[in-house]
Amino acid sequence: MKALSDGLSGAGAEVKHCEIRLLKISPCIACLSCMYKTFGQCPVKDDMEGIYEDLKSADVLVMATPVYIDTMSAQLKAVMDRCMCCMLPFLTKDSTGRVRHPYAWRMPAKFVLVSTAAFPEMETFAPLIATFRAEAANFGSESIGEICIPGSVALQTEPERLERHLKLLEEAGKMIAEMGGLSEDILKELNTPPVTVDEYLAISAKYEAWCREQSKKSG
Repeated sequence: MKALSDGLSGAGAEVKHCEIRLLKISPCIACLSCMYKTFGQCPVKDDMEGIYEDLKSADVLVMATPVYIDTMSAQLKAVMDRCMCCMLPFLTKDSTGRVRHPYAWRMPAKFVLVSTAAFPEMETFAPLIATFRAEAANFGSESIGEICIPGSVALQTEPERLERHLKLLEEAGKMIAEMGGLSEDILKELNTPPVTVDEYLAISAKYEAWCREQSKKSG
């Protein structure tokens, strides 16, 4: 995320970070007050209020999350659920013919996903990508790219294997700032795993040894 942000800001984009694990954000309670009483406003008052203001003024939303049990983290899911308040109770069809709600206010026009996963296979990201794309469509936004880098169990042991991807992420940030999107070529490179499955298993043996050592210490 830092590499992508460096590319964005280096190309002149204004970047604002929101580390949601440090914030107090309650889950959506599905009271629907935002649709029937206070159009566009969530009645739950917490740190989401600042996030709403940032979303309303942003051109691009970058969602950064590791894969947690096949989808995004619970903290990020809570944020996205609470964004339901941007919708009105009425019904319409979108450009694809799907029935949707119109909007009291608009989410950023473009969405980007940045993710990592412990396992080495790209298939690990499939459920998360499906959720991300569905959310972008539901909010009337465009997914301009999913950047998914697997194998974090190995990469935390040999972080130098991530260096090329970090440089590519910085290039990707610059491309988003200057062109408003990502080329197929850079997405293909970014979504090429930095380690093979066999390399991953060999490197991860170091991590497994560390886990066994920690288990002995605690047991």
